[in-house]
Amino acid sequence: MAALATFAQTNDGPIVMVNLMQVRQQAQYEDPAANGCTGLEAFARYTAGSAEVRKEVGAELVWSGRRVQMPIGPNEKTWDMVALVRYPSARAYLNMKATDAYEAARVQRRAALLDSRLIITMENQPSE
Repeated sequence: MAALATFAQTNDGPIVMVNLMQVRQQAQYEDPAANGCTGLEAFARYTAGSAEVRKEVGAELVWSGRRVQMPIGPNEKTWDMVALVRYPSARAYLNMKATDAYEAARVQRRAALLDSRLIITMENQPSE
């Protein structure tokens, strides 16, 4: 996150976050008393719980989908879901991440996901 904060200081254009997600069969909460739902159910709670704060910073879901197959890539790592989320800037993402509402929603995300990757992308600029 420190590298992202540095990036945000000099890059104020829109970004798209590529989310690669591997979902647990059963959610695993830090508090075992909260267990009892699937990873997909916990992830749906994360999505609902973070929707308002994403909207407040101007983020929008561009696309999401589930894995069908991976014809090119390592067999030992599979991703169940992919989501592309556009933010007006890296600073907007950092502002969202710093809110209490987002931190509360992340409890659901951590319980839902076995593994994940987040890739920051920017649109290619045409050469001059």
